[in-house]
Amino acid sequence: MTLSTTAAALVADRGPAGIPACKSVDPDVFFPYPSEPGNGPTAAERVALGICAGCPVREWCLARDLEECPTTYQVVGVRGGMRQADRRALHVQRYGVRAPYRAGADR
Repeated sequence: MTLSTTAAALVADRGPAGIPACKSVDPDVFFPYPSEPGNGPTAAERVALGICAGCPVREWCLARDLEECPTTYQVVGVRGGMRQADRRALHVQRYGVRAPYRAGADR
């Protein structure tokens, strides 16, 4: 998992309060071939979702993902206990097609 290293993000967010469940897991697990929005999760997505289910920083991870992705096209994989299709729908619900401007997002 790669987090933003922009100065604004580092100042605003000191990181999660716990150790992510995915810390010692192969990152490829969280980037399976995505299912379609109307369908249920694929078997590979269920594996990643299972890891996220018991994660102590799941809410932080989801919030960080939604904050860092300025467009729905950048929402990929499983993160924050949600699959790609569900996070894209949540992103559109919250921000529309494009997220609001954030300081340092254009750097």
